[in-house]
Amino acid sequence: MSISIVTRPRPIRRLDGEKVFERRNLTVTVDQIVHPDGRDGEYVLVDTGCRYAVSVIPLAVIDGEARIALVRQHRYPVDDYTLELPGGGASAIAPQEALRELVEETGIIPDSIELLGVSYQAAGSSPITGSTWLAHVPAAAADLAYVEGESGAVTEWYTVPEILTMMATGTINCTITLAALAQAIVAGKFGTLMKECS
Repeated sequence: MSISIVTRPRPIRRLDGEKVFERRNLTVTVDQIVHPDGRDGEYVLVDTGCRYAVSVIPLAVIDGEARIALVRQHRYPVDDYTLELPGGGASAIAPQEALRELVEETGIIPDSIELLGVSYQAAGSSPITGSTWLAHVPAAAADLAYVEGESGAVTEWYTVPEILTMMATGTINCTITLAALAQAIVAGKFGTLMKECS
């Protein structure tokens, strides 16, 4: 089955723009635009100075069960604790960038790492292209109590069924993490790993 695009909506057209805020890692620009229907308007763009980001799914077989590492940390903007995949800003869509973030946040050094896919992280307000990586981790490298120094983030390991339940119940509520896990599910990576463990 193929899906074809019959028509494309007209794009938003930029007339002019003005930086309204600029700091070391953040620029906010308000563009004067013309909407597809011809109305004038404004569009706010947020630029963190980073064009790429990575999310890494660390997979290990621990005590005969497939497990995925998540990072529990306090997120200041929402004043709540979240469970997220290791990840962050990157200079390119490249395995060394994914490896750097994985080591920085979890201390994990995987046997191998593979690209699962790319996606826009917030296409309505930011130009960041995110990439999802699958890291195969030897059990000996799976530190079950790692705490990242700067943020105090704690690495926690969950079985694949636990991950699926947490996705369904909203326990995992970071959209970037949910999108990355969905890419792994669609690619069949969770099912393959569970079969290897049984």
